[in-house]
Amino acid sequence: MTVASHLRIRVAEYDRKISTFIPYYREMLTVAAAALQPRLSSPLIVDLGTGTGALAKLCLQAVPSGRLIGLDTDSEMLAVATRRLRATQRPGVELKQKSFTRGALPRANYITAAFSLHHIRTRGLKVRLYQRCLEALYAGGTMVSVDCMPPSQPDLHASAMQAWIRHLERHYSFQDATSHLSAWAKEDRYFPLEQEVEMLRSEGFKVEIVWRRDSFAVIRATKPRNS
Repeated sequence: MTVASHLRIRVAEYDRKISTFIPYYREMLTVAAAALQPRLSSPLIVDLGTGTGALAKLCLQAVPSGRLIGLDTDSEMLAVATRRLRATQRPGVELKQKSFTRGALPRANYITAAFSLHHIRTRGLKVRLYQRCLEALYAGGTMVSVDCMPPSQPDLHASAMQAWIRHLERHYSFQDATSHLSAWAKEDRYFPLEQEVEMLRSEGFKVEIVWRRDSFAVIRATKPRNS
C-alpha cells in the first residue's frame, strides 16, 4: 500500500495535508534536523522512508556539508522528493527506490526517519531494524526518529489520543477524524515511547528524548564511540 492510499489522499496533496493529520508536524521535523549532532565534515545521512523529502531537505539545511541517501519504496513520493531536493542544488544526494526493512543499510554518520518506522508492526522486526541501524552507523553516529510514540499508562494514552482527535477535528468532522485513526491503527503500530527507548537501549544505543508532546516524540539514539 502506498502512503497516499494509506492516508486516503493524492500524492500531490501530501505536503499540504500532512499537517492536518499530524499535529506539530513541521516543528518536529525542524527539531529532528537540529538534533543531528555533533556536526562533522561531509557526513552521510541515510533517511529511512524519505517520502516527499521534507525531513531530508531540512537535514541538508542543518548540515551544510552533508551528503544524503534517501530510501523509499514509493515511486510517486520519490518523484516529489527528487524535485524538492534537486531545487536545493546540493551535490551528493541520492534517492533509491528500496525498502529499508530488508538487507544491510548504507554506512552512515546519521540515520533519520520521520513517520516511517510505525509501519513496522512487530517488536521483533523493530528490534532487528535497530540492530541494523547500529551496525550501519559509524562509532559516535546518531539516529534520529520522529513518530507517534504515545504514553504507556492508560489514562495518559487516552488523553493523548483525545488531543490527536481534537487536532483532526480542526480540519475534519468527528466521524472522519475517528475513521482516520481507526484505519491507520489497522496498518500501523505505535509502540509507546518507553518501549521505543527500551528497544534502542537494549541494542546498545544511548538514547535521549529530544522533544515530546501528547502522542508524538523525537528521539535521538547515539552509537557509543567505543563500539
